[in-house]
Amino acid sequence: MASREEGKQRRRSEILRAARDLVRRGDTAFTMRALAEAANVSVATPYNLFGSKQAVMFAVLEHDLAAYARAVDDSAVPVPEVFFRAVDLAAEHYGRDPDYHRSVLFAAYNDGGREYRSLFAGPGHALWRGMVARGIDEGRLAPIVHPDPLAASLEQQLFACVLEWVRGELELEELVLRAHYGFALLLLGVVARAEDHSALATRLEALQARLLARWAARSGTPTPREDAARTG
Repeated sequence: MASREEGKQRRRSEILRAARDLVRRGDTAFTMRALAEAANVSVATPYNLFGSKQAVMFAVLEHDLAAYARAVDDSAVPVPEVFFRAVDLAAEHYGRDPDYHRSVLFAAYNDGGREYRSLFAGPGHALWRGMVARGIDEGRLAPIVHPDPLAASLEQQLFACVLEWVRGELELEELVLRAHYGFALLLLGVVARAEDHSALATRLEALQARLLARWAARSGTPTPREDAARTG
């Protein structure tokens, strides 16, 4: 006979599945009652197991994060390149089902609160902290660096870009460029090897040129370098 905990986990899984189905059908404003009906559980069950709709959506994100974390680990890319690869994988993940991911992220983070703050303490933080700790252990990051603050800074840089994408203010291509640029700036001060510093500086310059060209094309105005070339 299934234990009480097994039954609880089964109901949690059914609620998360129902939440994904409702979002994919375009019902982003679903109520907890509708969620309970779709999961074939009592109305009280989603409240008892999660507490709020926002917490349900955050749990959906955490479940999806597990697959993303495996993809990052499987990439077998050394530090500091692994941080940029993690951004690329996130963009690929969102790009496969953008409407769904926008809806889930908006529902999870739009109201802030405990779920928003836990972004920097849960499985997501553990993923980034692990990458930073590996870089320190391998001598690729300066020993003065503590894994938690640097991981949080990298997360915040990426998450700020993701939220702009969720609001429709940023295309995925520019999300990647801007997150890469922010990462390069952060990492320039903490990489331990001269060759990594040189590679990051080169990357930063190339990213900067691409961003400026992109913004100039959008606004119709030349970048400072282009303007100087015309008048020089």
